[in-house]
Amino acid sequence: MSIELPREATKRRLALAGVLGALLLGGCATTTPTSTEHRLDEAWLERASDCCRGLATLPLSPLAGRDERTLRFGPETPVHRFDTGPSPFHAMALPRGMGPLRLELISRVQRDDQGQRSLFAPLVLLLDETGAIQRRFDWQDFTYQPARGLNDDRLYLSLGVTPSAQADRLVVLTSDAARAAESELLHPARAQARARHLAEPAVVDPVAPHLASGEVSLRVRPLGESDGLLAPLLGSGDAGMMSTNTARAEPSREQEPVESAPLDWRRLMRAAVQAGDIELAMQLAERAARAGDEEARAWLAERLQAR
Repeated sequence: MSIELPREATKRRLALAGVLGALLLGGCATTTPTSTEHRLDEAWLERASDCCRGLATLPLSPLAGRDERTLRFGPETPVHRFDTGPSPFHAMALPRGMGPLRLELISRVQRDDQGQRSLFAPLVLLLDETGAIQRRFDWQDFTYQPARGLNDDRLYLSLGVTPSAQADRLVVLTSDAARAAESELLHPARAQARARHLAEPAVVDPVAPHLASGEVSLRVRPLGESDGLLAPLLGSGDAGMMSTNTARAEPSREQEPVESAPLDWRRLMRAAVQAGDIELAMQLAERAARAGDEEARAWLAERLQAR
């Protein structure tokens, strides 16, 4: 018996170690505890009072035709109980008389003091001057961009809009459905393997739970200043905004007399709309207005409303 007791004790120790090891490995393979901790941190949202009676009464801050700002969401942000659930929000008035604008929104994955990841999953609303929703972009409409260099994982959205009575306000918020979801991120080791065309390692991709707090970067600029091969044709307002490829595509002086012939801007806009390229149609409308067709924007707006 004096010999068997240590053996039994050793077996029990090994069994206990196996159980603990399985629990620890299971904890690494799931994100439920982390998600639960983050959900508990959002109790402030349920306690927050509703700031407004409806979309038409949301407090607005003005946007400029060229603007860049960070929208911060948290206990200090106004909260409204939207149809999609309570949420902090930022509501902004679009500048009239600026022509088509490009809006770029970026929500980056953040880490807390313990290194836990989280993400603000945006819901973007475009309202008319009465506060009615005209366009909506859920977080699934954003493009996921994995971490690269000094840039963290992010959600990215670019959209074109012409400020008008039908496009008067921009609201950025989140929703109950978005906060109930998570975003699977690309593991850095897997990203490196893909970049080098190597076999991907057997690693588990990290997951970022969606929170009601976070940050969204917003950039606004005239649509005519967009980069790309069409910038010379559409009249970029700033040559410094052109990419290298754009500069090489600039027409030579021998081609300038050809552009003196009148262009059928509305036919081009109609073709762009039929092709589903709304941003190109808006660029063409802006170019047509510069060429003297003062009704081009209104003409395009009517066609877009009829879609």
